[in-house]
Amino acid sequence: MRKMKRFYGVVLSALLMCGCGSQVAKQTIEQYNEVFAKVIELEKVVNQSDWKSFDGTQIREIYNVGKDLYYDYNPMDLTVEQIAACDALKARIAKLREDIVLRAEAEISDFKITPYSCEDKLFEKTEVFPVYLKRGEKLRWSVSGTQPIVVKISNADSRKVVKTYSGKSKVKDSLSINNTAIYLVEVNPKGTQYISYDINYKITEISRLTDATKVLAEQVESTKGAFGAVGVTGVKMHNCFEQPRKFTLRGQLKAAFSGSAKALVPVQVPAGTTDILYTMRIATSEQDRSSDGEFHDNLTRSYSRIKFLGLPLYERSSSNGLLNTLLDDNRPLREEDAYCNMYLFRSQSQAKQFQDGTKAASLLSYDVDYSTVGTQSCSGRIPMKGTRTVYLAFENERMRYTNYLWVEVVAVVPTTEYYTTKYTIEN
Repeated sequence: MRKMKRFYGVVLSALLMCGCGSQVAKQTIEQYNEVFAKVIELEKVVNQSDWKSFDGTQIREIYNVGKDLYYDYNPMDLTVEQIAACDALKARIAKLREDIVLRAEAEISDFKITPYSCEDKLFEKTEVFPVYLKRGEKLRWSVSGTQPIVVKISNADSRKVVKTYSGKSKVKDSLSINNTAIYLVEVNPKGTQYISYDINYKITEISRLTDATKVLAEQVESTKGAFGAVGVTGVKMHNCFEQPRKFTLRGQLKAAFSGSAKALVPVQVPAGTTDILYTMRIATSEQDRSSDGEFHDNLTRSYSRIKFLGLPLYERSSSNGLLNTLLDDNRPLREEDAYCNMYLFRSQSQAKQFQDGTKAASLLSYDVDYSTVGTQSCSGRIPMKGTRTVYLAFENERMRYTNYLWVEVVAVVPTTEYYTTKYTIEN
C-alpha cells in the first residue's frame, strides 16, 4: 500500500512528442520504461489476495487510480519489436484498469462503515446518533443493555419516526434507505445503565467508500410538540418601571431645611415572579448617562448570549448560575465618593414608617439578607418569596453631600422554553 501511494494521481500516459528521428524514439522508450515500472508496482498491490487490510479510503484510492489509468505512445521511429512492446503495455494497462474497477466494486458488497460503536458505555439520558445516508444504502444497528431500553429511528429531514422499539434489553435490526437524508438513532436508557451499541451502514457507491460524512448539530428554538422538541426551564424578564426611577438624596443638614435624605420605591411584579434583578447607580452629579434605562435590554441580550453558548438555564433553588451570570455582565460603574444605605422591606406598614420618618431604619423590620449599609453603585438579586410587592428604601447618611440615585428593576418569571436539534452535513 505504501508503494502505491508514491504514484497516486500520476496519469500513466506517454506524451505525443514533436520532432523526428531517434530523439522521438528515445523519448518514447524512456516513457515506456517509466510507465512499465509503475505498472509493476501497482499490480503487486492490486493482485494482493486479501484486501481486508485496506480501509475504505485506501480502496477508493485504488479505484480512482484504476479509472484514471491510461497509456498511449508515438510509434514514430520505433522498431517493430518496440511497437509490439508498447502495444502489449497498453493492453496490460487496460486489463489492470478493468481488474481494479471490478475488484473494488466487489469489495463494497461486504464493506461496512461504522460511525458509532462502543462497549459498555454508561447512559444517564437519551443520546442521539446522526448518520448521513444515501438512497439505496442500508442502516444497521445493534443496541443492548442490562435493562429494557427504547430505540427510535427517525428521518431528521422529513421529521418522521421510522421505527420504534421498546420493552426489550436488546435491539438489532436494519433499514433500507429509500430517501437520501440524515437519519437519527435515538437510544433512551430509561434510567441509568450500561449500554453497548454498534451503528453502521452498507454502501452501494465507491464514492461513499470513506469515513462517515460528518453531521453537525445545532440547538435551535422550537415549539412544544415539534419534532424532537425538548423543554428546558428558562426565564422571561419584565421591566418593572417604564423609566428608571430617579431620586435626590440630600445630605442630612440640607434635608433638615428642604428635601429629604430618604426615598422609597414600591416594586410590583407580575404573577409567577420568583426574583427581581435590580441595578442602582449612585452619583454625586445629577447628570443622566446614556446607559440609564438599558438594564432590561442589556439583561435580555446577555440571556440570549448565554442560550447561544449553551450554558445552564434557570435553577430556582440555586443562588448561582444564570441570574448571577446575568448580573455579572451588567454591573454599573462606581463613583468612589457616592454611596448610601439600601433597605428591603417586605411589609407595607414598615415601609411607610420608614417613609414617614416615624422610626429610624435601624428600628424597623427590614430584610437584613438583602439590605446594605454604605453601598456604592451595584446590581443585585432579591427573591420574592411568593409576594407580589416589595419596597426598596434608600437613605443618605452623609451630613453635607447630596447623592443622586437611578434605580431599575426587572422581574424574573420562570418559563418553559423548547429547543430542538438541527442537523446538517459538513461540506
